[in-house]
Amino acid sequence: MSFYSSGINTADADLISCAAKSIDTLRLAEKIAKVSVPVLIYGESGTGKECIARHIHRQQFGATTAAPYIGVNCAAIPDSLLEATLFGYEKGAFTGAVQTMPGKFEQANGGTLLLDEIGDMPLSLQVKLLRVLQEQEVERLGSTRRIKLNVRIIAATHQDIPLAVKEGRFRQDLFYRLAVLPITIAPLRERPEDILPLVNHFMQKYRAFTSSDITLPPVVKQALVSYDWPGNVRELENKVQRGLILCQGASLTVEDLGLPEACSPQKIAYSEVHSIPAIRDLGKQVEQQYVLDVLKQFNGNKTLTAEKLGITPRALRYRLSSMRQAGLCR
Repeated sequence: MSFYSSGINTADADLISCAAKSIDTLRLAEKIAKVSVPVLIYGESGTGKECIARHIHRQQFGATTAAPYIGVNCAAIPDSLLEATLFGYEKGAFTGAVQTMPGKFEQANGGTLLLDEIGDMPLSLQVKLLRVLQEQEVERLGSTRRIKLNVRIIAATHQDIPLAVKEGRFRQDLFYRLAVLPITIAPLRERPEDILPLVNHFMQKYRAFTSSDITLPPVVKQALVSYDWPGNVRELENKVQRGLILCQGASLTVEDLGLPEACSPQKIAYSEVHSIPAIRDLGKQVEQQYVLDVLKQFNGNKTLTAEKLGITPRALRYRLSSMRQAGLCR
């Protein structure tokens, strides 16, 4: 298992990053943590947007700090309740308000507030959110008392917010306020170097699901790397859990993991050196095996291998290092 070398603690254990895109994302997150400005995190469902948000919080306030971290899923709360949830309310402010309740902004004061799936927030509430962000103070529903805020705002979404702005579904001024420092998390299919290290991590995380040590055969490793992972890291974690529960032997199988048969590994043979295409022209399914095949044809010469693959020697060394860490090569 390989972690990004900046010193990720055990609380950030799911932030396993071997792919260049993942490492770049973490480096950007750590730079952003040094300045208290709003952050907008883009990424498909299951890519780990909240993991990055928590990482920024820990980097800014420290892993052992008492600074609060509060997360709100804007898509999971009915529109009629979201305003009261965010801003709080006084007793009697509306039917059912039997006691005073501080909102999420107050609860996050001195720390971080994550507004997850902010692209689903209704326009009427976006106006009020913008005012809170601009004035750095909030009023509970049913009150005129203004409460000063010192909150780090992180917003996250799977939606294309610039497109939503053009279509009138998201306020442009709020977008500019939130997207001071945007972060985009690549889907898992674009960072295959992360797959096997993540699998190893999840196998350790859920080792209590099995009474014996379970291994991962090469054929299954290749199948895992071949799969497109439409559900991203969340889907990968679920399949590992499934595999450990269903496994009947000492090794996981493709069937245990519930992977489609189309993920059966394929090996490509190349008879002539001059016919070797650049690596960017291949599908992701066979990329790692392809690297090993070409390296073997050049008797381990990394300079010639990199040239034929169409990448730099440094990029090749990085790929080989990631593959070694994942147990794909020696």
